[in-house]
Amino acid sequence: MRPFTTLTFLFTLCLFTQAEALAESLTDGTEIEITKTWSQEPGGWTYPMSIRVPDGPAPDGGHPVCIVLHGNGGTGQGIIPPFSGILPCHALVAPSGYQGSWNICNEQSDAPDVEMIDELIERLQGFDNVDPDRIRVLGFSNGAALANRIFIENDDSGVDAVCAVVSQLTESQHHAGAFHRPSGATTPSASYCGYDTSQTPIAGRRYLSICNVNDGTIPYEGGESVVGATFLNAQLATFLIAQNQGYDGAQLTGPGDPIGENVFKYDYLEGRVVHLRGFAGHGMNGTQEDFIPSFLADCEVVVPECDADLDGDGIVGGADLARILSEWGQSVVPPGSGADLNGDGIVSGPDLAQVLGFWGQCSTG
Repeated sequence: MRPFTTLTFLFTLCLFTQAEALAESLTDGTEIEITKTWSQEPGGWTYPMSIRVPDGPAPDGGHPVCIVLHGNGGTGQGIIPPFSGILPCHALVAPSGYQGSWNICNEQSDAPDVEMIDELIERLQGFDNVDPDRIRVLGFSNGAALANRIFIENDDSGVDAVCAVVSQLTESQHHAGAFHRPSGATTPSASYCGYDTSQTPIAGRRYLSICNVNDGTIPYEGGESVVGATFLNAQLATFLIAQNQGYDGAQLTGPGDPIGENVFKYDYLEGRVVHLRGFAGHGMNGTQEDFIPSFLADCEVVVPECDADLDGDGIVGGADLARILSEWGQSVVPPGSGADLNGDGIVSGPDLAQVLGFWGQCSTG
């Protein structure tokens, strides 16, 4: 066995570093810059973006991603913490809307937010630790209204689920027996706020609606609202979405199925389209929050294997690398013990690769 040399190590490390550089992973520190121009910002405006990625390795196929959309007056940075606990196995990406709002009709912003989300989805699908076919969109209040626009207007099949919390469809988004999108700028003075082009949402998406009977901001039964928009009845809105996704039965009526204190479920298409009727005002109670991860129940946090943490300090680092180098080329009995991480009986390149591959913080579960 030829002795391990410094030159060999540096060459191996160089190859590893080059491979890592070529593979771009989404991290908390990733900078995603999306700039749009419109009448309010003719010189261009860049959306602030907050990101949280689960610790540890990505699952096979990559992390599912949830694009989280704040309510009016909120920020992406502010909505990340509460949803980190609700969706711990999702990578969360939260843009901030112009002047704290999303452009539906009467908001401060006239920004092309749907175009921004379309571009964001495409960008996210390019990261090597993201599952391109499990991009979810979840919006709260004004953000839910944008999530509903995305459900209607976005045609990327990789967006497999939309969750709208405390805002159902508006009459602008569905009227004259069809879903609609604006062909140009949204204008409060225009008929249906400029939503003048019929649009058929793509098939194959799951949809969750969470609304409350005692919501003082968005009327559960539909009609005019304090936010200036006219809404459909929340149960009717979900039924129309279920029909779009293939349901051909009658609208579900009655009190719904109780799933917790003051929360009732209306379930279409074997759980693919669901409406929750609650009494949590303009927010969510614990039962409604807990239902979101169960609705998206297709992932779990991956706890990394820590065989490469040879000294047991919870970090794969210099001490573990030093042990690999000090025992390089030695036979190990029994195979798989000590620094023989791949179990071939010899401390060599594959063992070094494991240390480098798990470099950094490593949870022991």
